[in-house]
Amino acid sequence: MPEISPSATPTTWNLVASAYEAETVPTLRSFTEEALRLAAPPAGARLADVACGPGTLALLAASAGFAVDAIDFSPQMIALLEQRARERGVSGIHACVGDGQALPYPDGTHEAAFSLFGLMFFPDRARGLAELRRILRPGARAVISSWQPMERSPAVSALFGALQQALPPDGGPPSQPPPLVTEEACRAEMGQAFDEVRVHPASTQVPFPSAAALWESMQRTLVPAVLARQRLGEEAWAPIADKVGSTLAGKLGTGPVTLDLHAWLTVGVARERPRKGS
Repeated sequence: MPEISPSATPTTWNLVASAYEAETVPTLRSFTEEALRLAAPPAGARLADVACGPGTLALLAASAGFAVDAIDFSPQMIALLEQRARERGVSGIHACVGDGQALPYPDGTHEAAFSLFGLMFFPDRARGLAELRRILRPGARAVISSWQPMERSPAVSALFGALQQALPPDGGPPSQPPPLVTEEACRAEMGQAFDEVRVHPASTQVPFPSAAALWESMQRTLVPAVLARQRLGEEAWAPIADKVGSTLAGKLGTGPVTLDLHAWLTVGVARERPRKGS
């Protein structure tokens, strides 16, 4: 059986949930807005937000008058979503803890479905895509997102390179190769369950006052760094963090740093397909 990525376990996301919600969610808003635009659901439609995290898309969609079924395997993420909905007075969201590869919704009940930076980590992405297709009405769209190659972002490349260099041999890899990084891979996998597949590039920029500020944030929100820190303990982590910070400053300079984030938004249409042999 293949090894499951740490990014595919709820324990990992429970660990980073609070910092992720506070520091990462605001940077993802532009991707969320574009995903809703590409899906173009009719007013008041029922949507599904699969692997919803702290509810970036669910809250935006519900605030716009959509009914949203939001699901995530991390109880902490669902708790954050429900808390944010109460604080903002947002209704229309039904949130639950569950598996995106076995959605608890009937066939053909949703008019759009999304999995933003979630399905890309599923142990069985084909099953996850099939589930998105199953719950959609004919003609409805699904949108999934994934990251483009990290080489497109100098700051991201420098960060992962510095972390890889600083970790001890037994500290575990800083990350596994991210899936769905090419346009061709996105189109091929989405096309197994959907028709009329289109892959759209989307980008955003996140400013930091310095490389040190970027690294401070990543120590709280970047899964490989958080897991290595937890595993090694604070005493062993301190010199590693200092080394990464020094390496980043050397590569990115001591002034302001821009984190370029480049994603793919892959859209597919749930068309009826003829059964084999018919």
